[in-house]
Amino acid sequence: MKADEILAEYERLFKAGVISQEEFERQTSRVRDQARVRRLEERGVGTILQVEPALLARILTSQVFWVVLVLAMMPLLLAAVEIPAQQGMILYFAFLWFFLFLRLFRLHLRGASPFDYSLVMALVIVPGLAAILPALRWLAAPFYRLVDTPLITARWVGFVFGVGISEELTKLLPVLMVVILARRAGRHLGLQSTLMLGIASGLAFAGFENILYSEWFGARIWGMTFTRQDVVLSRLLMTPFLHALWAALTAFAVGLVAVTGSMRLGRLLRIAGPSLALAAVLHGSYDTLAAAPVLAVLVGGASYLMVVLAILAAKRWEGGDAGFLDERVL
Repeated sequence: MKADEILAEYERLFKAGVISQEEFERQTSRVRDQARVRRLEERGVGTILQVEPALLARILTSQVFWVVLVLAMMPLLLAAVEIPAQQGMILYFAFLWFFLFLRLFRLHLRGASPFDYSLVMALVIVPGLAAILPALRWLAAPFYRLVDTPLITARWVGFVFGVGISEELTKLLPVLMVVILARRAGRHLGLQSTLMLGIASGLAFAGFENILYSEWFGARIWGMTFTRQDVVLSRLLMTPFLHALWAALTAFAVGLVAVTGSMRLGRLLRIAGPSLALAAVLHGSYDTLAAAPVLAVLVGGASYLMVVLAILAAKRWEGGDAGFLDERVL
């Protein structure tokens, strides 16, 4: 008997009450499996791997398909538009981290649009890196001078109150501007949306700081040049991630201010100020310990843990769940 005839017979027996539903499902599943195996052996892979117009149209209109393709092919795309490989790969890893944060933590971007994230990135670059950071570095010059001293406690003070405060403020101000602009336009960004703005700000900062400042900054402070392979790899892979973490902490606090009331300066300083201080301490501690990998990893791990706690808090606040913690990646 053919598979269709066997299936029809089992359906007849089931409707007549001769076999149970469980037996019907078990037998029909077995028959279908046997039929698939037989077709595969007789006709080859083409019986399974079929290109159907409706399925092809669905794939070609899928965001997942295009995002993965662009991320995978970005090195070639950057080369095609003649962006230098070093600069292109910095941007590549920044974009890669953005989508990893967004998808793995299942962030719900309530009230936000792609324009908000594009705007915050643009504000980080100009005026952030172009004007705000140089001004803050000038104001914090006495602290910046401490990072060259041999005494580790003095270096820590320099990195926290010089590098940490100035860079975290540079990343925070664009987030604050976008949140205020959204409120004035009648849109209220959710807590997860604002936290993701911080991640976008940190990634943009890291990417363009690496392009514009790394060789000068590294040679001046750590005696390293951006042409060393270990420095290149660490900056490409880790600094976008770490800058995103520290910016996310302050953005989370700004989001709390925004979703619970007014954005008055006093209220902003009272609620978001401690998060800015924490981000600066973590940032400065990491920079101080960068030459001691084990200790630096501990600081990076603590930074990551704090952001995961912030994500969980944002999800609870907005009625979400922590299901992503139980998912198996592999």
